[in-house]
Amino acid sequence: MGHHHHHHNNACPGKLLSETTLLTTSYYDTSPINTPLDPEPSMGPVTPSPSGDTDPNPLLPVNDQVLTNSTGEKVSVDETASLSFLGFLRKTIKPYVGSMSFTDNERHHIMLESDRNDVASDRPVVVPVEIYSLLDSYFEVTSGLLDLFTADEIDILLAERASPRGAMLELPVRRDDIAAVDVALAIGAQVRESSDKSTQLARSYFYGARQIAFEGMLACQSLGTVRLFLLLAFYMLGACDRNAASMYLGVAAKAAVVLGLHQPATYRSLQEGEHNTRLRTWNSLRNIDILTSFILGRPKSLPTVKHNINQIEMASEDSQSAFSAILNGCSLLEDIVNKLSKGNMLHVPTAEGLLEQLRNCSRALPQTLRQFTFASDDRASLDPANRQLLSGNMHVSCVYYFAVILITRPFLIAYLMSRLRGRAPDQLISNPDEASDVNIKNNKVSKLAQVCVSSAIYMADMCQKAKASNFTFGNLCLLKAWIFGAGLILGFSMFAGEPRKDIEDSFEDVVEILDDIAATSPQAQLYSEILTNFSESINKYHHRVSGEVRHAVQHYIDQILVFDSPRNAGDVSQYHTLLSSEDANTNLDEQFPSAPINAHRNTYSSDMYSSVEGMHSQVDMAEYGDITEN
Repeated sequence: MGHHHHHHNNACPGKLLSETTLLTTSYYDTSPINTPLDPEPSMGPVTPSPSGDTDPNPLLPVNDQVLTNSTGEKVSVDETASLSFLGFLRKTIKPYVGSMSFTDNERHHIMLESDRNDVASDRPVVVPVEIYSLLDSYFEVTSGLLDLFTADEIDILLAERASPRGAMLELPVRRDDIAAVDVALAIGAQVRESSDKSTQLARSYFYGARQIAFEGMLACQSLGTVRLFLLLAFYMLGACDRNAASMYLGVAAKAAVVLGLHQPATYRSLQEGEHNTRLRTWNSLRNIDILTSFILGRPKSLPTVKHNINQIEMASEDSQSAFSAILNGCSLLEDIVNKLSKGNMLHVPTAEGLLEQLRNCSRALPQTLRQFTFASDDRASLDPANRQLLSGNMHVSCVYYFAVILITRPFLIAYLMSRLRGRAPDQLISNPDEASDVNIKNNKVSKLAQVCVSSAIYMADMCQKAKASNFTFGNLCLLKAWIFGAGLILGFSMFAGEPRKDIEDSFEDVVEILDDIAATSPQAQLYSEILTNFSESINKYHHRVSGEVRHAVQHYIDQILVFDSPRNAGDVSQYHTLLSSEDANTNLDEQFPSAPINAHRNTYSSDMYSSVEGMHSQVDMAEYGDITEN
């Protein structure tokens, strides 16, 4: 995976300023603003924000969203770290489009949770071939993320599981191991398209295994305890129950620390088999802990262990695998969060250094992880081995694209907010001589903003190509959260950026992939609805801007030739009225008093957009884990 610790010392301050790239807090005027656009007095009266919005600064999202769970308890958690960004978008966009499904988010403050029917239902009859098919599905959804079973171990455990309950099963450790296979089967059933049988299978396997897990969890911890609770957590992620997933993950993490798994140096005295098992278990737990801390919006459960990336221990035969690539990717994510949390959120050299580090690692990935070949003429589904390979490769790519988004999203927000608030991006450039069109386009801030958008486009494109290769998307619990985050970035770019067909196409791809996953996951269904509502807001805003432009030019030019089509005369007369009637345009101002749009404004008020750094660190970094202590 290449080298991890390039120490990018910041260049000398003089150089930074000459490159006009040091965008730290001192660049912002953080005085409170009441409207997303501060209009000049000549713009006419401005009504303050709608009365419901008493927050003095609509650009700073609330950092601890409180959601309600199924029993009506308040739980402080974001549905995903993306949803902290979602909260920011809703607040930012509302003054421009008014009250719409996307901006009024009450419906989405109810957390999706799995059915809490705890009674293990009768298990449907499952023939051996079906058991192996469920395990194939398990290995597909966890490919690259978990490495908890060897092939030999699976065969032994399945044989023991099938035998009449013999003396071996009385040992609590063995019971944990067999229960772990049951949870793997439950996860396999959960990945599949929802049907009565798959739902019933998943539940009966899960509840049976959970009962065994609870019996011994406090009395005796073993590697089996860690594995079992990690699998229970993974199942709960797929079942949309993020609170339960956090709890199970916490138990697995605490058991791992009790057993000393967080000190890989101490494994050396062990036999090779035991050594490898401990490593695989610890590394699997670490992957899920780091990746889900972003999705659950909660601190990590494991202590941060200082790894030099070249010293991350893994079983030797694994060094070329998706699993080891994700392990290294997770170390990079920890490193990124560390660096960004030290006040470097909008510091270009820091961002460029981190991106270079990521790029070196991605270029060092073996070809098997960067290329997928399939027979284009064959319309049949992929076989299980290919599905597992492709799933692991997609997980690797997503971790890297997500890391890029994490580094560059503050620049995208800075760039788009400056556009949205009626200022040219040249205000991101401190030296007026450099504010030519070419320099605006080449300015580092807009380049890094573009990197963020491109990362989201690559993620969407990868999923679309996988679909074209006959990969059917099951309930991939991390991928659906990542792709939703990419959709939000593409949507915000469509809302506030220049119109671009590639961004629009990728946004549609994201919605389509989420619709596919929705066949197995209500969470994906919810994500798809949110993005569909977002696109309605985008259309409404663009319609409004074009109305403002017409309003601005009608004092100077009339439309001369208007075509009247006899087929839909009604539509055309309506269209013609819109073009010529001043009423239609003044209505726009009444509809959205809080944010008059000034399409042709060419003077910019002196204050910069509200502190993007404050926004981004306050919201998202809070959800990236307990970063202050790292």
